[in-house]
Amino acid sequence: MSVPSSEFTFSAGSLSTVVFTASSSSRDRSDEASAASTPQSPRPAPLLFQNLTLNDSAGQMTTPRARSPTAWLSPGSSPSTYAQQHNATPSPRRNLVTRSRGSRNSARNGSILSSTTQASSYTDAREERADSISSDDGTDRVHIPGAYVSQSGRGESHASGNVTDSEGGTESDQYSDMEEDTENMTSDIREEPLPAAPVYNRRLQAGLKEVKAQLAGLADMMGLSGLNQDQSTDLYSLYERTKRMSMFEYPESRTVGFIGDSGVGKSSLINSLLDQQSLARSSGEGAACTCVVTEFRHVDINHTGPFTIEAQFMTTQEMKELLEELLSSFRDFHITSSFQELKSQEEQHKCRDSADRAWETFQSLFSNQPRLTMEFLSDDSDGAESTLLAELERWAYAGLALRPGGSDALEYSAIAGNLKECKDTLDLLTASSMGDGKPALWPFVKLIRVYLSSPILKTGLILADLPGFSDLNFARVRATERYLAHSCDEVFVVADIARASTNPSIQDVMRRCRPSQPRRVILSKSEVISPEESARGNTPDALQVRRMNTDIQAIQKQIQQAELRLRKARGARRAELALKGYDLREKEGELNFRIENFLINRRNSLVSQELIRRHADIRVFSISNTLYSKYRSGGKTQADAYVDLSGIRELRRYCQLVPAESQMRSTSAFLEHQVPALLGSIRQWALSGTDSVTAERSAILRRVLENAREALRREFISSRSHVRIARQALDDLFSASITEVIQNSRRRWKAESIQISLQWEGWAHGTYTAFCRKFGEYSTGKQPYRCWNNELVQPARDGLDLQWENILDWLQAQMGTLVGETRLTFERLRAEIEAHIELAPYALENLQQSMRSRQECIEDHIRDSFQKIIERFELTKRDMLYGHASSFISGLMRPAYAAINQERGTGSDLRRKNLMNDHLTHSRLFVKFSNLAHSEYTEVVTDCFNDLETSISEQIESMVRDFHAVVTVEGQVSEAEQAPELAHGLRSRFARTEEILQSTQDVLRELN
Repeated sequence: MSVPSSEFTFSAGSLSTVVFTASSSSRDRSDEASAASTPQSPRPAPLLFQNLTLNDSAGQMTTPRARSPTAWLSPGSSPSTYAQQHNATPSPRRNLVTRSRGSRNSARNGSILSSTTQASSYTDAREERADSISSDDGTDRVHIPGAYVSQSGRGESHASGNVTDSEGGTESDQYSDMEEDTENMTSDIREEPLPAAPVYNRRLQAGLKEVKAQLAGLADMMGLSGLNQDQSTDLYSLYERTKRMSMFEYPESRTVGFIGDSGVGKSSLINSLLDQQSLARSSGEGAACTCVVTEFRHVDINHTGPFTIEAQFMTTQEMKELLEELLSSFRDFHITSSFQELKSQEEQHKCRDSADRAWETFQSLFSNQPRLTMEFLSDDSDGAESTLLAELERWAYAGLALRPGGSDALEYSAIAGNLKECKDTLDLLTASSMGDGKPALWPFVKLIRVYLSSPILKTGLILADLPGFSDLNFARVRATERYLAHSCDEVFVVADIARASTNPSIQDVMRRCRPSQPRRVILSKSEVISPEESARGNTPDALQVRRMNTDIQAIQKQIQQAELRLRKARGARRAELALKGYDLREKEGELNFRIENFLINRRNSLVSQELIRRHADIRVFSISNTLYSKYRSGGKTQADAYVDLSGIRELRRYCQLVPAESQMRSTSAFLEHQVPALLGSIRQWALSGTDSVTAERSAILRRVLENAREALRREFISSRSHVRIARQALDDLFSASITEVIQNSRRRWKAESIQISLQWEGWAHGTYTAFCRKFGEYSTGKQPYRCWNNELVQPARDGLDLQWENILDWLQAQMGTLVGETRLTFERLRAEIEAHIELAPYALENLQQSMRSRQECIEDHIRDSFQKIIERFELTKRDMLYGHASSFISGLMRPAYAAINQERGTGSDLRRKNLMNDHLTHSRLFVKFSNLAHSEYTEVVTDCFNDLETSISEQIESMVRDFHAVVTVEGQVSEAEQAPELAHGLRSRFARTEEILQSTQDVLRELN
């Protein structure tokens, strides 16, 4: 329940609205319904069941749905459940069993037809596969032959066949909507309602499923034609596109990052959201859970699971930097002269913790090295630190030979057949000790991805388990902060509710997020609360708690008395007392829940309001992994109410809102533009030959279409296309606005940075050392946060901030310009075709409509690509102009801080300040700064423009194929005329397909 006035969220409703059930499982509910129909002796209903309303439809026969093609678009706007999602990343189904009478090979062999026998053979083939086709709502659902992707997932599209599911599913059945093989999944999570976002509307989901089914049916028809065996035909291209679109999945995902210190329940929370047992490792199970970002993604066409684990390893340079910092952290505490420089107890405590973590990491990496001792790493002789670092590097590189994939492997991938195998693989990557003297892998792991089948991930959501910054060294902080800002669409800070109001980690994470990033706080362990403590005092709440405790004590006394009388009773009296005892136990359970519900929600409210007062623009959730784990499987009294009280369901529903907007955009583009464009191409192919065109008219028509083809290729895919010109203009703008400004200003910026460092030299040596030890960032409980790197980059920020704003404004304007140029080009070409419409009225009228849909597809691609460029440039701008840990300037200053941190003993303060001044003077800081900017810019522009050009090229080539279908080369017979039965079958199916598409589009527009 949310409280609108103060913008925070609770996990349970008011007591007046809670409905208690004896069990949350569907099996128990069925048992209750059966019991209700059995005659029994009358007795008063237990208090627990007085307000319970049974489902009137329980046990009744389901009414068949109407057979109208659009009956599933009935009025109403209720959201669908996880089980009813049809537009998310599909789930591969394993162990497919083909239900057709003939084998796939025989069916395929029988479909290699000559043009003279195609009509009868096509009909026979469809009859042969009759029981692969089911009818529901008057719509044929046909699976696409040989479309299941093999385990390799690379180009083996004919490796195996498909089946039709019990709901009449189609081609996309290979990606089952039913997560049958997911292990440890409760029976009811798939029935949880999704939030009331438009994309989850039940009517839209049903319509989308039917549209995909129609496309699968069209692809199935095309797949049976002998022409389809020739990959050079237009039919083959249409078949592949139709098959692909019938398996529609979102091109984008959205990532939610969960970050928090060790022990707050973050990994347990992710397990609860996934509804998996112990998949994400908790802090007590291994060292890696405190330092490696772990993503949980849904299975997809390239990760057919059931579990796929991928790991990314550090490069040798990153390994060297990590070892360097670990050694420095260890020696800061264990060498007396360094530790004595720390004045505050807080700094000393942090220094000791860092040294302990560094030692544990060394033990994990080098357990087979007898020379690894604390004394060995604490050598304080001249040059010892460099010698020690070189030795650690040799040990580390030697250990790479035991890395999965070999010493040169930077990635590792494994497929697990079940949950246990998945855990074993994760243990391999994250265990603190491998045993047998083998080095642990986790210290050099950068990122772990786990692909699995889970309802919450099915909608395109990615859950990321991020370590808390207080548990990390600088190398890990830098990587995690970059992931947080660049990869996370929303950030959830997980904190123990008992210490949330004063938890410094919350503010630290907020500071590291980008300004526009939605930030949420999750209060864990909400169930850890004492009724006795809450009953102290004379507040109204304390008085209410005491009254509840008194009521419970009274019920417990009655239970004891009833049990005593029961032991003495005989016959009918014994049965009567047993029934009374049952009722008393039920009432005790209800009262226990009421007091827990009151106490938990009361504290949730108080802590949430305090956090909202302290931190602007946040939303607060309160959860209990313990309650969810205990009651998730049902079978216990009030189980469902306790699951609601845990807050996991509500948080799960909120997480689905994160990808909902992007999913709606993708769904809209698919239904309104992509499907109509595809249907236009299929219709164009089927209409070939229907117009009676003379030789003279044919020559004119070919000339008109050739001119149109040349215009399209010139305007959209040539070296002088609109997109290529825009990219060149952007290159020129970046060069003038960023590169040249840096080149002209870097001497001045260098002088200003040296002047800033001279101001730092006036600081006390202890404060100066603390800043360097923290790589330019410093704060304590008494001193506010301050960042030297921010000060160093201030001159560049003053010079480049406005330049970046001009680039972003130009991109926004250029996006509109490109869309306008696209529209004008297509309008001109359609007008030219309209002027010759009488040459082939059926074909050209369809071509005009198809071109309009292709135009809209191209406009969508332009908007999406430019929006991605703008978003990524905003991140680049932030990394260039500010001094956070993952910024350009922080990376460029790291070598200076690392060298300074090795200085100890007499005269070390002067040596540190000299090192800083030397680095700013001679390291060519702003030349490297410019190179980083150019490299980042090139990566963004190359990725986005290449994707845009590829998408546009596909649309143009599809239109060129449509032109081929309008009129053939003189003396040739069109493909549709070679396969007349197929052309007739496709044309006959269009009416139904278009009716279903139109009805679904109506729902979409209503929701929009």
